[in-house]
This record gives sequence, structure tokens and C-alpha cells, in this order.
Amino acid sequence: MATALFAANLDEQVTAEELRALFAEHGEVVALGTPVAYRSGELGAVVEMASEKQATRALNALNGVELHGRRLTVSYLVPDLDKDLTPRQRKTAEEIVARLEETEEKPLRQIEAIVYLCGGQFAQALAEEALALDAQEGLMTTEGTRRTTGGIFFYLARFRMSPEARRIVYNRKGKLPGRQYG
Repeated sequence: MATALFAANLDEQVTAEELRALFAEHGEVVALGTPVAYRSGELGAVVEMASEKQATRALNALNGVELHGRRLTVSYLVPDLDKDLTPRQRKTAEEIVARLEETEEKPLRQIEAIVYLCGGQFAQALAEEALALDAQEGLMTTEGTRRTTGGIFFYLARFRMSPEARRIVYNRKGKLPGRQYG
């Protein structure tokens, strides 16, 4: 059964053929959408792999890879909400929380949701980029203040995950459907 991925943070010079060749290194590409602007000028494309195993392989291998000077981010187009967070995913989320120095409940839940919905490699690639940006000059808010490292992470994540994952992480504040929260 085919599994669709969402590839984001694409440079406008990336061609469909180039994207297909990159993903084909990790399995059979069944279908590929042309890279299009999906939000605030960010470019993304849907890549459908022949199987879930191949999609997972591509997701794990390609997150954080530089393509035309930009770090590629790959997440599942429609996340599988029936699985539980694995111990490895939980550890990855905890490591990212520690690196970003987050302590509030809402961002902790959102980081866990990002790891769950988009994969640990996706979240780790974003954390690396956020830390690198923070070490340089950081990112400013629209009010003219400097974002925290966690703020940079969430800003980058917002524009690089599938619309469904973004809805859960931001609109639902990281609360996964069908789960109980205290």
C-alpha cells in the first residue's frame, strides 16, 4: 500500500525530476506532485512511495539533507494516529526538549506531537537548524523581539509539516485525537 509524504522547505529551483530522483534512492516513487507554494511562499511537494517501509526509509534518510542550500524536511502527509509513541520517539522528544530548554506543558506536548506525527529525524533536523540560527543572529518576532530557541524551532516547524500535522500541533496544541490529557 502506497504512503504519501510531504516534502517541505524546497528551493524554488528544485525540479520534480530532481525530487523524484532523490526519493527514488530510498524506494519506488509511485506519484509526485509538482513543488508548489503551500504557505507564506514556502514550497512543498507530495511524494507517494510504494510502501510504508519505503516511505519511512525516505523520511529517515532525507530529513535535514541540504538541497539547493536548504534543509529538506519530510513528514507523513496524513499521520497514522492509531500508534502509540515508541520509547525511542519518547527519548527523542525528551532530548529535543532538553536542547531547546523548554519547560512549559504546552510546548512539551507539541514537541512530542511533532516527533509522533512527523518522525524523530524531522524534529531533530529542525532542532539542529533552530540551534544554528539561534547561535548566529536568531530570528525576530513581528514585534521586534528575539525568538527563543524553542520559538525558532516552532516557527520552522509550522511551515514544514503537512497541513494535517500542523493542525494537530498548533490548533489542538499538540493534543492527539482520541487521547486523554490531564
